[in-house]
Amino acid sequence: MPNKQRMRYAFPSQNLAGAGMQKIHGPFRAALGAVSCALVLTLAAGMARAQGVSDVSTATVEPLGMVDVRSIPEPEARETIRIIRRPLSKLSGQKRPAPLATADVPFASQGEAADPISEAAANLLFNFEGIEASNLEPPDPHVAVGPSEVLLATNAGLRVYNKSGSPITGLLSPSSFFGVPSQFEIQSDPKVLYDAASGRFFAVWIAFDQQANLGAWFVAVSTSSSASGTFFRYQINETGNLPDYPGLGICSDKLVITANDFRPAGFGGFSFTGAVAVALNKSQLTSGSSVSLNRFGNIQLSGGAGQAFTIQPAQSLTSTSSCNMVSLRGTNGIQLYKINGLPPSATLSTSTTVPSLTTAVTTPVDATQPGTTRRVDTGDTRLLDATYRGVNGGSIWTSSNTGCRFSGSSTTFTCINVVELSNVDGGSPSRRQQIVFGASGLYYYFPALRTDSANNMTVVFSRSGSSEFPGVRYTSHLNAAALNTLESSVSLIGGSAAYTGTRWGDYFGAALDPTDNRSIWIYGEYKRTGSSLWHTRVGQTQVP
Repeated sequence: MPNKQRMRYAFPSQNLAGAGMQKIHGPFRAALGAVSCALVLTLAAGMARAQGVSDVSTATVEPLGMVDVRSIPEPEARETIRIIRRPLSKLSGQKRPAPLATADVPFASQGEAADPISEAAANLLFNFEGIEASNLEPPDPHVAVGPSEVLLATNAGLRVYNKSGSPITGLLSPSSFFGVPSQFEIQSDPKVLYDAASGRFFAVWIAFDQQANLGAWFVAVSTSSSASGTFFRYQINETGNLPDYPGLGICSDKLVITANDFRPAGFGGFSFTGAVAVALNKSQLTSGSSVSLNRFGNIQLSGGAGQAFTIQPAQSLTSTSSCNMVSLRGTNGIQLYKINGLPPSATLSTSTTVPSLTTAVTTPVDATQPGTTRRVDTGDTRLLDATYRGVNGGSIWTSSNTGCRFSGSSTTFTCINVVELSNVDGGSPSRRQQIVFGASGLYYYFPALRTDSANNMTVVFSRSGSSEFPGVRYTSHLNAAALNTLESSVSLIGGSAAYTGTRWGDYFGAALDPTDNRSIWIYGEYKRTGSSLWHTRVGQTQVP
């Protein structure tokens, strides 16, 4: 790796102060002539305490101004490949090999697991090519869908399309779109969503200034139901920490962003300091005014089980003033959190009832592909996605990768793990179903999911194997079907070449179409001939 790339991992060793947010003075240099103003974070006089949280504060964030995406030029072409760092692990060191299961997972040895029934998965209504690599890896594709537009986001840039697949904007540089100052050398991990209740698009992007030892979330909010017009922008600082692997969720009155906080530890290392969640007043965000927030730092698991890691805030698809969040608890449970109340007086509570998993989650195995010994990095077991709907006493679907074995085989493969919790609106949340889905000889990874208005769930993921190049597939759980089942998967687009780059990526995207509340748009990465890097594909699906 050239020296320039190594510098992305080299953090100066410093004597760091506390991880709390502080007041920032001075003007912000917004990109491309956007309105510039100071960012002010005003801390509350005291530190409140909440169940499961060791660090609680309030703040007020001033807007950075407004940007018109139509004025943002396309990013300059890169002459060399830029590699985005991989998500940091709670434990130091590289991903450990998956342990062999003590007993075979009770899946069929042939065909896909989870006993699909005779009905087909969701129909593919429409699909088109998305953003492609611009000498950058990985993409980390994510998608949001509004009344007439589709917003695609990758590390390479964002782009707005109409629903016929025609681009409305050029490729938007994330730094320019979010207004990130140039001193933030490390930038990555876009997440986007459309909120039907407010009629706005929301987006988040993380960045870290190595010299100032300053991390930040950059948040953009559309000023209308169009993603091709203007956006308000905000910067939320996380002093002394890199807020890694952001989450983005929403409920009736709040936007929630999350991250894993890491401090530079010298010699390119990092030290995990805790999972953090920030709740922001949604109506203030959509008006472009000063925004009140509550920050919950070093969030804990219930019962003294230690620090949480990778908390996923749910996108609420039905009205609720509780912003739900979930985290994997060890290998066999899901921890549930709720943020209630309006910032600056929001509170976080931790459920003491922990739904257990029928099948333990284990480390996924990197995926094989034809024609090369190089494997596709399938990440780890962290939760990748979450969505809420007010059915079954309050339902949350979430997904992750997991190691799996099949009857008649001693080989560990990688499957997708899909879990639905029920009764989350009451005091006794429970596991309604868990579906570990895969097939012997193949590797399934990076699932993303959403539900439609009838509570049918569609999940998109990547698949490859020794005779199958990395492609994008999807399947569904029909609300009328037996629990713990998925349909046979369908190809959105098949791969046609091996991926020989360094980084495959960290998540896919799925979004509900607000115009019919039935269509689920899916967005994923695949590999085709003609490029050493990645391509992406978008599809509109609908359960019959």
